[in-house]
Amino acid sequence: MSATAYDWVLFDLDETLFDFPAHAALLALLEQIGLTPSEPLLQEYKETNHRLWEQFNAGAIDSYTLQSRRFIGIGEQVERCPLELNKLFLEQIVALSRPLDGVLETLTRLRRHVGMGIITNGFSAPQRGRLARHALESWFSPLVISDEVGVAKPRAAIFEHALSALPVRDPARVLMVGDNPQTDIGGAAAAGLATCWFDPHFSEAECHPTHRIHHFSQLEAIVLG
Repeated sequence: MSATAYDWVLFDLDETLFDFPAHAALLALLEQIGLTPSEPLLQEYKETNHRLWEQFNAGAIDSYTLQSRRFIGIGEQVERCPLELNKLFLEQIVALSRPLDGVLETLTRLRRHVGMGIITNGFSAPQRGRLARHALESWFSPLVISDEVGVAKPRAAIFEHALSALPVRDPARVLMVGDNPQTDIGGAAAAGLATCWFDPHFSEAECHPTHRIHHFSQLEAIVLG
């Protein structure tokens, strides 16, 4: 019998391992390009970005389209290329993002006993950049980024891609940890993985995970017993 409840733990990245300081990064970008952050400007960007991410997660657009379109409005105001603004924004994300409370301590203990990997919907530069900035990239294998594999959560193919890289035959011995009930928990469950919903805000959203935690440190007891 295995000494741990699971052989491998796969993590979501944004708002599970790291915060995603999108608002702070946007304000820093606007200051960098000399644009006043008015409420209409911020709201327009937020709505555009949200719509594009919904389309991306549904497989309707690719990552290039998302990144090239979300800063069109801001780019027009300062006569800058939207892709250039997107690059500057992602650099701000890397600079400002930090691991969430309890993450480093818990991961340090878990990695002594189980394998750890990441499945994240995101772009290569900020995902790899944040891990590298905190010297964590070598802690995770596989590191599956939707931008690199061409498919995003909750689609089964991205979970199957990760599972194919693991020395684990039974997907039920693999635990997916994430904060999103649809993309992380629903997608992983449909692929046969055990699931742990990281729910620090005590959400009332409908979700049926194998486990549910409100602080990251609670994961240790689930995995190690």
